[in-house]
Amino acid sequence: MRVWFWVLGIIAVLWSGIWFAGAYGTERVMGAWLDARASEGWLVNYESLETGGYPIRFRTELREVELADPETGWAWIAPEFQITQPSYQPQRIEAIWPPEQSLASPFERLTITNSQMGAVVEVRPGGDLALDESEMTLANVAVRSTEGWQMALEAAALQVARLPETNATYDILFEANALTPAEPVQAVLNPAGILPEAIELMRFEAVMGFDRPWDLTALEQSRPGITSIDLADLSANWGELSLRLAGEMAVDADGYPTGEISVRAQNWREMVEMGVNAGAIPVEARGGIERILGLVAGLSGRDTDIDAPLSFRDQRVFFGPIPVGGAPRLVLR
Repeated sequence: MRVWFWVLGIIAVLWSGIWFAGAYGTERVMGAWLDARASEGWLVNYESLETGGYPIRFRTELREVELADPETGWAWIAPEFQITQPSYQPQRIEAIWPPEQSLASPFERLTITNSQMGAVVEVRPGGDLALDESEMTLANVAVRSTEGWQMALEAAALQVARLPETNATYDILFEANALTPAEPVQAVLNPAGILPEAIELMRFEAVMGFDRPWDLTALEQSRPGITSIDLADLSANWGELSLRLAGEMAVDADGYPTGEISVRAQNWREMVEMGVNAGAIPVEARGGIERILGLVAGLSGRDTDIDAPLSFRDQRVFFGPIPVGGAPRLVLR
């Protein structure tokens, strides 16, 4: 019995040493990242940075934190932010945002409240923390602006997983339910109040390739470039309006896509009107766009709906056989 007592005691001492070393290292990594941002000219303020959670996890809490990037003018302010890692699996990171936080720009300040805002991220071992997979969950999110508008989201989830045997190709799924746009947006997109207050569903599912992995450099320096998109579903349902896209595209080094996307749109004329109201479609171009889409809808068999391919080639876009204009550049800023 004494032998087992001593064995267990030695194991406990060794594990405690491992835990305290890991906790010290975890806290140093977070502190070093904050110090690096400060040396780059960021505003970095926080009241405390502490790691606890003994014996089975490292729980690092940052309290009364304020981060501001002078280049963009964006600032994030929160009473606390928590990162948790199992001590036996430190590459699995759980981040939890507080029930209320602020995001400010040179133009306005947003107050963001939620009943749940958290993410679980698994990274590959190494200093760059390259993403393997992640899942983020949002619930009952409300955003209020100092400019007088507010918006709400009932629930949303984002899942990202690196495909096996690839370096920077990810399976991505995003779903959002009951998104209530801000009142100014509602007034523009839905001036007659015909549509429901909330967009019932928004969904994005795709396999996307990038020119390098998503890691710390994506936050600290620049975003990876898109190289390919295998779009299984991009859809939105808002009352009687329904839009769905699917297809494949390759993206060159300048961000121009080549490929074909199938488009299914119900009540497309209302969508054009919304685009004009929002300023996305110039008023003087409305007639031409409606004529083009009317021809495409005629090929589909129903003049209220569109079912046709959207083709991208030679930096141009074609809707069915009809040229539409220049292709957009798919570049992440």
